[in-house]
Amino acid sequence: MTVLRSLAAALAAFVLAYLTPAGAPLSVLSRLDLPAVVIFVALFGMLAFTAVDRRQRLKEAIALELNKIRRVYHLGKNLGAAPHLRGWFTDLHGYIYDYLGTFEKFDLRDYDKGNALFRKIAYHLYTVPELKEVKEQVLYDELLDASAIVSDARQRVMALHRSRFTHHHWFELLLAILLFVAAVLAGTTTAPYSRLISALTLGSGFLLALTFFTHDIWTEEGDKLLAKEYVKNIARLELRREV
Repeated sequence: MTVLRSLAAALAAFVLAYLTPAGAPLSVLSRLDLPAVVIFVALFGMLAFTAVDRRQRLKEAIALELNKIRRVYHLGKNLGAAPHLRGWFTDLHGYIYDYLGTFEKFDLRDYDKGNALFRKIAYHLYTVPELKEVKEQVLYDELLDASAIVSDARQRVMALHRSRFTHHHWFELLLAILLFVAAVLAGTTTAPYSRLISALTLGSGFLLALTFFTHDIWTEEGDKLLAKEYVKNIARLELRREV
């Protein structure tokens, strides 16, 4: 889908540059439109960089969350080797399975729906029976530390996924794109090199804007792929609902 959008943006740039009547007899390189074009390209570049960086930090937060959930599971499994902690681990096993499995039905847009399931994990950790050995206490302390990191990572996931360009700002962004197109075409002449420069400039701007939209607004496909990472961890931990 992203490749098709990129090809469509490039095609639109060349169509606009070669089929639109020339705006003026002067070259685009010598007109006052050039500073405006540079400003718009810089703006699109900044927005694209911000969106990509935020998306990357979101992926890193999810990776950290899943890594520490695996850590919680393995520490709990080690604790569950003790007969008096077996039942406690069995319940923990089920809560982790339920939390990861819920993303089979939802994606990151419904991330909040996992809050209640994660709270079951967090609360259950504090219901551990009496720890009889020093080793058990050490494992339990490490388990609580890992759980705290998971909680922090989940907060970051929610914050990063919410801090996106709002629908109220779409009009301003679309207006900026239209002004960018107008500025480029206004400086286009009938000279072949002028139209080529305009096509490349429009293409660059469109691709930067498309990068922003893909990573900030049209994220449905990416959100589904990220949600699958949670489900994959069920197999990675060899979890089953029945223990």
